[in-house]
Amino acid sequence: MFLIRNSLRNPYGVIVMGIAIFVLGLTVMGRIPTDLLPQFKTPAVQIVTFYPGMPAETIERDISTRLQRWTGQSVGIEHQEAKSMLGVSIVKDFFR
Repeated sequence: MFLIRNSLRNPYGVIVMGIAIFVLGLTVMGRIPTDLLPQFKTPAVQIVTFYPGMPAETIERDISTRLQRWTGQSVGIEHQEAKSMLGVSIVKDFFR
């Protein structure tokens, strides 16, 4: 009740407080970062998959090509690199 009585007695104070909150809100909104992703110093992602004992040809056919296809659908990819070795698959995605 105290707030209601004071706001009815002081309508100009309510208006000034409303304008102050509005201006403060606009000022703060201009400073809020709107980027969805963090800033990358190196815009690249490396996916390493281990499968001990599997030959490099099978790694390339079964794992590397699928990872390249799946991650290649991401937005903003500039190019991809893949390397298949005995028991290891490395896929690198470079972004713009």
